[in-house]
Amino acid sequence: MNMTIQNLTYTYDGSPDPVFENLTARLDTSWRLGLTGRNGRGKTTLLRLLCGELDAGGKIHMPLKAVYFPFPVPDASLQTMEVMRQAAPDTEDWRFLCEWNQLFGSEEALERPFATLSNGEQTKALLCALFARDDVYPLIDEPTNHLDLHGRALVADYLSRKDGFLLVSHDRAFLNRCIDHVMAMERSKITVMQGDYDTWESAFDLQNQSEAAQNETLRRDIARLGASARQAAAFSAKAEKGKFHVAESQVASLDRGFVGARSAALMKRAKNIQRRREKEMEEKGKLLKNVEQVGDLKLTTLRHPKQVLLRVEDGKVAYDGRIVCENIRFQVQQGDRIALSGQNGCGKSSVLKALCGVGGSLTGGISIATGLTVSYVPQSTEGLSGGLREYISANGLDETLFKAILRNMGLSREQFDRPLQYFSQGQKKKVLLAASLSSPAHLYVWDEPLNYIDVLSRRQVEELILEYAPTLLIVEHDKVFLENIGAQVVKLG
Repeated sequence: MNMTIQNLTYTYDGSPDPVFENLTARLDTSWRLGLTGRNGRGKTTLLRLLCGELDAGGKIHMPLKAVYFPFPVPDASLQTMEVMRQAAPDTEDWRFLCEWNQLFGSEEALERPFATLSNGEQTKALLCALFARDDVYPLIDEPTNHLDLHGRALVADYLSRKDGFLLVSHDRAFLNRCIDHVMAMERSKITVMQGDYDTWESAFDLQNQSEAAQNETLRRDIARLGASARQAAAFSAKAEKGKFHVAESQVASLDRGFVGARSAALMKRAKNIQRRREKEMEEKGKLLKNVEQVGDLKLTTLRHPKQVLLRVEDGKVAYDGRIVCENIRFQVQQGDRIALSGQNGCGKSSVLKALCGVGGSLTGGISIATGLTVSYVPQSTEGLSGGLREYISANGLDETLFKAILRNMGLSREQFDRPLQYFSQGQKKKVLLAASLSSPAHLYVWDEPLNYIDVLSRRQVEELILEYAPTLLIVEHDKVFLENIGAQVVKLG
């Protein structure tokens, strides 16, 4: 069955520029379609338009009822099975069990209150409820943010066996594992192609390189035409001036009428040349490709007199007297890239918070080098509100450097005037990451810094780490990212 979008136009309240303008696409609902693009391009907005949550100009034809995921759970105190029944009414229990057994090894959690499940388990339970229905088209928005590496692989394999869905994700390994088509929201157009993420990325890089080369040629032509137009304008002005300034040697032989006619002819010719050059400039300007710019990021690392910056021996994390992880043992030396790994709920974030002095419940043998400067990126973006200038002032950031990093990560200057609470989740995460990158430090501690962040920005961060080699302690579930930066994985739990 086909889903069609015709002349879709949508603008955020208070924004002068549309998110979509006359967007037209024809998609097959049997595709396992991955949706990718820079943060702020409107991916989540498009999903909400498709399921009818927002009003827009144009037409959308959906052969099935579109359902946005994740959907709210009104009462998380109910048993998990009851939550699933409410999410998919008129669905028989055997359908839930069939989906459940593909994602869980045990049915024990079905009888537990939904609130007692980990975030990753809740995500998988709601996916089971979604795919237990035959009458809906799933619109899945960032399902991996609460899944560990094992959970991501499990869910990707699960989705690869489904008939069709539209999926927003920035995890390259996850996308490659479960999609067969890509819909990319680029700067000036929407591209749809068959294949996995790597197939699209290869084509995108080649296109970007080709269009960048074409742009350079066009810019040189425009500069040449501009110089010619200015020269014609100057010649026209000189001809106009010549009507009133005739050399004394010519006064006897030339009358004013002849001088005026000659000057007018010269001026007209120069004006025509100027207009032709300006028209050519305008036409060539329209040919300029809207190339996806991926700027370089910069980082200032500090050198500490000690080689070993921190060490944890026989560490333990406990919540309300219940031990969730013990026998934690690792150290971070200058230049190391250490990635803490483990199942959801094993205490990874708690370890990072404790080492940064912002909470956490890590106990045991903890040794931190004296005078260590740490730059921390928290997992959550909650609390980001107010203006960007106030945020810069409150955190003592270099405004020029901070904004340059954000610009290179795809935020437009217009975004700088918007309150932070209206930023997308990916844009908020970029604010936290840019704040860390603009803060010189001995050690960078990042807790899932790539949640919601687009793939182009992930590639930028990879290149930054490889170029500047900061000492890094990180929790991150993007397998490709960890492999590309050469992280040493420390397993917890």
